[in-house]
Amino acid sequence: MKKITERDLNFVIDNGIIEVAYIQEYIQRMKREEILKQHSRKISQGKDGKWRTYIDDDTHPKGFRMIKRTTKKGIEDAIVEYYKGCQNKALTFKDMYFKWREVQDKMVSGNTAYKYNTDYNRFFKDKEFEKQLLTEITEDKIKVFFHGSIKENCLTKGAFKKLYGYVDNTLKKAYREKYITENPMIYFECKQFYRYCEEKEKPIEKQVYSEEEEQKIIGLLHLEYERKPQYIPNYVVELAYLTGMRVGELVALKWEDFHLDEKEPYFVISRSEKYNRMTKEYFIDKTKNQKERAFPVDNTIKDFYHKIHKVQIQNGFICEWMFANEEGRIHAPVVSSCIKNKCGQLGIPKRGIHAFRKTLNSRLRCEGVSEVIMSAILGHSVQVNRTYYTFDTSTMKDKTDIVAKIHTCG
Repeated sequence: MKKITERDLNFVIDNGIIEVAYIQEYIQRMKREEILKQHSRKISQGKDGKWRTYIDDDTHPKGFRMIKRTTKKGIEDAIVEYYKGCQNKALTFKDMYFKWREVQDKMVSGNTAYKYNTDYNRFFKDKEFEKQLLTEITEDKIKVFFHGSIKENCLTKGAFKKLYGYVDNTLKKAYREKYITENPMIYFECKQFYRYCEEKEKPIEKQVYSEEEEQKIIGLLHLEYERKPQYIPNYVVELAYLTGMRVGELVALKWEDFHLDEKEPYFVISRSEKYNRMTKEYFIDKTKNQKERAFPVDNTIKDFYHKIHKVQIQNGFICEWMFANEEGRIHAPVVSSCIKNKCGQLGIPKRGIHAFRKTLNSRLRCEGVSEVIMSAILGHSVQVNRTYYTFDTSTMKDKTDIVAKIHTCG
């Protein structure tokens, strides 16, 4: 059935084809049908002949209550009146935020929705701002809220961007849906609040491993291979050191990913382990950038492959996954705990698997390998490589040798 447009209605009214009263009745009927479609709860008739359904009620302990009427039309009238009342009700920031979430949550992963929940508790829960009526939120109130949140939560620029985004998206939706006549966020830019934010830059010692620390870690791993060869997380840590792979990519490797008989041997990185914080389940998905990449295999990685393959066969762990034990595939948190325990045993600052990634990249960048090549190997963009993964890992001796070489050439 073709939808009647406003132009169609104006035409039939202007030409006397149909009466205004009929049009008004038609519009009311359509609005009623739309409201009833929005009511997701079941409408049912009981044995007593009465019609029942449930509606939301914040004052009720369960958050909803039952209504009943003697006829189906009666219960539908009650539903329509309820929703009309909701539309006329002055909404708070909290009400509008969760209206935005109703759509947003359908467009993001479960983990992102979970992060929205934790962020809401951090930024808004039990704060005066969440109780503010939309119509009473002003430029000044937002300014005071942002400044207070930054100071109270010691927000960095990155954390504040998230807070700013939540408020901006919520008020934009309120403006689009005519709950407010003006959006006070138009007077702001995120960056104007940066001067109040904290700067938390980790020293290089907490982001990368020194050569001495890496050698200590590898030495300890090899010692433990002899003592407890069946402890598989140790092997995952060594491959992280050799390749700079993400921990989720490491535990998702299969034997079939390795192509060692090629003229130029390589292995494919095409998947990664993820964890759904809502369902508390692990699952295999694509890599972080959704792309497959190939990693070159040298003799060291080839030897490592044969070593772990032999260990898996000897212990009866062999299956499709490269890293598995008697309970099945190894999960990422076990590997992360393993490297931190190794750091603790060696008395060096605790860093995770990600530090191997930054270390490998920084060493090769300092040796002249281009950021384009390193970005391809590690699976991220050139900009990300330059901004987050490249550090000066050269020693003072390295710098002295460089200066001496320049002086000699001169």
